[in-house]
Amino acid sequence: MGKGVRSVNKPDIFSSIIPMFYLSKCTGLAPFSLAYTHDKHGRKGVTLKTSVPAVLYTVLWIIGIAAAYLFILTFVSFNRPLFWTSRATQVLVLEFVVNGITCVTSLATSLTRIRKGMDSLLYKVSVTVSLLGTKPDILRSNEIYMWLQVTLLAFVLFIVYANDFVSMSAYSDFIVGLWATAIYVCNFIKCVTIMQYVNLISLLKQKFKILNNYLDSDKNPTQHRTDNNLWEMLLQTPRFGNEDSWKDDALQMEAFYQALNRRHYSNVMMQDSTSISIQNSWLHKEKLRCRALRIIWDVLCDISSSVNSMYGLQILLCIVSAFIEITANLSYSINQIHLSAVTNVLFYYHLLCPIIWALMQFLLLFSIAASCSATSEEANRSVTLLQKVLLLPELHPATAAEMQLFLHQVRDRKPKFTAWDVFTINYGLLGSTVGAVATFLVILVPFLAG
Repeated sequence: MGKGVRSVNKPDIFSSIIPMFYLSKCTGLAPFSLAYTHDKHGRKGVTLKTSVPAVLYTVLWIIGIAAAYLFILTFVSFNRPLFWTSRATQVLVLEFVVNGITCVTSLATSLTRIRKGMDSLLYKVSVTVSLLGTKPDILRSNEIYMWLQVTLLAFVLFIVYANDFVSMSAYSDFIVGLWATAIYVCNFIKCVTIMQYVNLISLLKQKFKILNNYLDSDKNPTQHRTDNNLWEMLLQTPRFGNEDSWKDDALQMEAFYQALNRRHYSNVMMQDSTSISIQNSWLHKEKLRCRALRIIWDVLCDISSSVNSMYGLQILLCIVSAFIEITANLSYSINQIHLSAVTNVLFYYHLLCPIIWALMQFLLLFSIAASCSATSEEANRSVTLLQKVLLLPELHPATAAEMQLFLHQVRDRKPKFTAWDVFTINYGLLGSTVGAVATFLVILVPFLAG
């Protein structure tokens, strides 16, 4: 067994996540390592193994952040008792504490749920990549897109943090610098957590889109060309090239195995030249490929449920933290507008810096809502495509019956992304956030000004 990404000779789901994997390891959010293996048949496999050094690294992150927060709050309590009497500083402390709780929870969850479930989740994704015949250029574009995300994150955080550094040059206090450093570190970890979640959701959207493309090509089932026939396309993928590859498959489901490994229809078509036998063989093949799609859909829904289970609490805290930061920073800016006896530097620090922070937090919320909404919409599109297929007059009753079962399955089990089952994540989250922020500003601005 060898470790390292250099063992990957062609694009796969694991090579495409390398940028996010290393970024997560740096922040302590990936307490595992990629392990590359070869089985007795010579097939290469990739798994996520728990790494003891990585686990200790994450534990050190948790201890260090918790200790820094306790030290800051204790130091302020004993050395600056008047600090707690100001209403503005009370809101600042609330924002500070929630930010720390979110960061520590993200790191702790990576040691428990994510460390134990990520290998199974990525394995299911890799299986669907093989089943749906995802092209190498798509996987390569995913890797490039992830590198762009990492670069853009570094650029945005550099701009925001550098802006704070310049505007805070008048404050040379040690405790203020330590306070700001703790906030910067926690926000960075929160951003990486959100990026992990958003990329997994976007990956799901891509798989639903490929599946819907198969359904869309199925609207003309009389044309049996390879380029628009799902069953033939599935048989050409490497996953079905060797039947032995399924014998040791941990995701081997009996219905899946029976539906996708029956090759006798081709022999029937070659041996029997009667039109009835050819028609029956073709209908059997059509029914089986509908069954294959149903099982692939079910696996994708399982993946979405796993994402909800692994990231639900983290995303809930990230959303709450972002909401508090948006509200608090906008209230600081609004109150500053009413104050005129300030220098230009302090005006810039108290007015523009909070607006920049509020904008960054809103962009994080937008990325969460946009990715979840887009994936849900793509999955819901399957209902429309199935209805169009069922309206085809040449559709055989046997195939139509299987399509009806597929339609019921899609309607009864739709992927739904929630924040720890507290609320559903979609574009409605942004509208609710804007309304809640406006409501709290009406209360908070007079409170801080009093």
